[in-house]
Amino acid sequence: MDDGGGEPGRSATLRRMSIEMRAGEVYRLADTLRAAARVAEEIPVHLHGADGVGPGLQAAVNAFLESHRAAGRAFAGELDWLAGTVTDVAHSWLRLDGALVPHGPLGAE
Repeated sequence: MDDGGGEPGRSATLRRMSIEMRAGEVYRLADTLRAAARVAEEIPVHLHGADGVGPGLQAAVNAFLESHRAAGRAFAGELDWLAGTVTDVAHSWLRLDGALVPHGPLGAE
């Protein structure tokens, strides 16, 4: 955080941790993110023009709505990108499991 030129902050090291998830759970997380992206893609549709606010406000309202439509499109894109990344992680885990366990991946349930 930029504290406006104050003294530098101290860095801390977090204690070690692990997250245990089977690859199937990671795939479900990716599916949830993809579904959220599809919902977010609808944001621009719901932010259609607001006619009748008067000539003094119309340009401001239109700009406001367009900026929020753009944010909705960006949010949908980010969720979709994240879903792809999470899917890649699950694929990677399965490949690693397959390399470590000769009889096949353990986490594909």
